[in-house]
Amino acid sequence: MADVTGPLRGVSAGANGALYKQQPVFCITSDVDWASEDAIRIQQAILDRYEVHATYFLTHQSAVLSDLLEKERIDVGIHPNFLPGSSHGRSFDEIIDCVIGLAPNARCFRSHRYFDVTDVTHRLVERGLLYDSNVCTNLQSGIGPMKHESGLIRFPTFYEDGTQMCTRQGWDFASFSEVFRSPGLKVIGIHPMVTAMNVTTPEYWADLKRRFPPDRWIRMTAADVARERCPGIGPATFLERLLAMIKDDDLTLITLEEVYAQFGQVEQTAQVVA
Repeated sequence: MADVTGPLRGVSAGANGALYKQQPVFCITSDVDWASEDAIRIQQAILDRYEVHATYFLTHQSAVLSDLLEKERIDVGIHPNFLPGSSHGRSFDEIIDCVIGLAPNARCFRSHRYFDVTDVTHRLVERGLLYDSNVCTNLQSGIGPMKHESGLIRFPTFYEDGTQMCTRQGWDFASFSEVFRSPGLKVIGIHPMVTAMNVTTPEYWADLKRRFPPDRWIRMTAADVARERCPGIGPATFLERLLAMIKDDDLTLITLEEVYAQFGQVEQTAQVVA
C-alpha cells in the first residue's frame, strides 16, 4: 500500500486536490453499532492483516477500541443515534453530549443510519466537529469532497456493507473490482457484527436482531459469533478481497483524517477562491 507520510505519492500539495479525480483513494471506516468486544476483535484481526488504520465511529465504551486508540492503531469519530428510543438521549443536545463524552477529541462523525438535519449539523459544528462521512452512495464513481452549508466538509461513503446486503447486489468481489478501481474517493463503511458473522441477507440480519436483543447483542462472545456466522462468500470475504486488491495493486489507502488533511483543506480553499 502507498506510503502516505506527507503529500500523497510525492504529489505536491497544490495538486493533491485532483488526485482522487485521477485514481481511487481508499479509506476504511467502521460504524461500531453496539458491537460486542469479540466481534470488534474479529473484524480488527482482518484489518490488522492488511495493516489498515481504520476510523471507528463510536456508539459506546469499548475496552478493545480504547486500547487500539491508545496504541495509535485506529482513529475514532462519533456515531450518534438520533432516532426515537436512542440509548444516547432524548434530545439532540443530550445525544451529542453523550457521544462526545465517548470521544472528546473527535473531529468527525457519521450518524446512525445517516440521520441528517440542519439542526444537528449546526450543533455539531458548534461543538468543534470539522468533517463527516454522513451520506451514503451505492458504488458511485468519481466521488469528491462536498462543502456542506454548515461549514462541514463531507466525504460520502462509496461502499457500505449494509447497503450491499439490502440491495442484494451479491458478494462476489470480482464482479465489482472495476468500479472499485475507478477514480474517486472510496470511503468504505463496514460494521463489526456484519463482518464477524459474515451476514449475507437482510432477513438473516433481522432474525439475529430478534434473537439477540440489545443487552445480549453487545455481549455476544466469539463462540456465539462463530455459531451464527454465514458460510461462504459474504461481507467478510468481500472486505478481505477488497483489501487484498488494494495491497496487491499498491493503491492509495489513507485514514479519514488524512483524507480531510489532504483534500478537505484544498476543497475549502478552492470554494473560497471561487
